[in-house]
Amino acid sequence: MTDVRIDDFLLGEVDVDSPVISTPMQRAASQLQRALPSGWKVEVAEATYPTVRKGQPVLRLILPEG
Repeated sequence: MTDVRIDDFLLGEVDVDSPVISTPMQRAASQLQRALPSGWKVEVAEATYPTVRKGQPVLRLILPEG
């Protein structure tokens, strides 16, 4: 097995302002975005309503402004 030291990877070496991290939820949001009609948007947000999912990522649909 390869010994990898996490300390060797510094975010300061990345040239972009905020590195994009792809998560399963973000990939699902991207797939849903491609299937929605024009004007609709999908975002990954943190659940805030009082359920067992509070604090976990959820998909939020944003209706087009009309």
